[in-house]
Amino acid sequence: MKTKAAILVEQKKDLIVDEIDIPKIDPGKVLVEIKATRICGSQIGEIDGTKGPDSFLPHLLGHEAGAIVRETGPMVSRVKEGDHVVCHWRPASGMSGPYPSYNWKGKKVSAGHITTFSEYSIISENRLTPIDPKYGHEVSALMADTITTGFGIINNDAKVKIGQSVCIIGIGGIGLGVVLGAKLAGANPIIAVDIVEHKLKTAQICGATHAVNCKQQNLEEELLTILGTPEVDVVIEGTGESRDN
Repeated sequence: MKTKAAILVEQKKDLIVDEIDIPKIDPGKVLVEIKATRICGSQIGEIDGTKGPDSFLPHLLGHEAGAIVRETGPMVSRVKEGDHVVCHWRPASGMSGPYPSYNWKGKKVSAGHITTFSEYSIISENRLTPIDPKYGHEVSALMADTITTGFGIINNDAKVKIGQSVCIIGIGGIGLGVVLGAKLAGANPIIAVDIVEHKLKTAQICGATHAVNCKQQNLEEELLTILGTPEVDVVIEGTGESRDN
């Protein structure tokens, strides 16, 4: 069986889209049909070589997707054929199995426990979680990284408690995940900060109690108005931009 895939052949170059041969399904592995996938900063960093030379080229990419299980390997018990699944990079219960190795015109193409930039992919059982089909594949792709990362920041890193004030600077995908996580944690107020108005409106739909547009408002003054002090219990910076102190 073959599948179309986007292959990283050389860093700082465009991915090559071509057909590759899918290997046999080993124990702990699952063949899925990818229905929706997305790219995040870490994958762009791999392509751009931000962490230095890549010793595994050529290889496949992608670690967040919505998919349908088409076949399961031996010893797989968490998912079954026909399941709609979230494909995620963080391990869950179940097996990992060996890394799959694809064939591309006689060349080995490396892959990890999860890759999603292809029509079909072999993914480890513990990188798949069944989801109700009613939520759709695009939601699954968001749950694979963006939303769960935001929840993890609130629950595991910041350990937000009921009634704490939270300020999220940068309302991209991760920022929205943080807003949702803060709401579920019982934070109050939840202050969304950005320079794009439609992002702030979306943040309020997702649970932000206040929105501050730094192009139009002074953040410190707004915090004084909201809190009576410029000090916030938890501040989460999600723009990814470096700043001089």
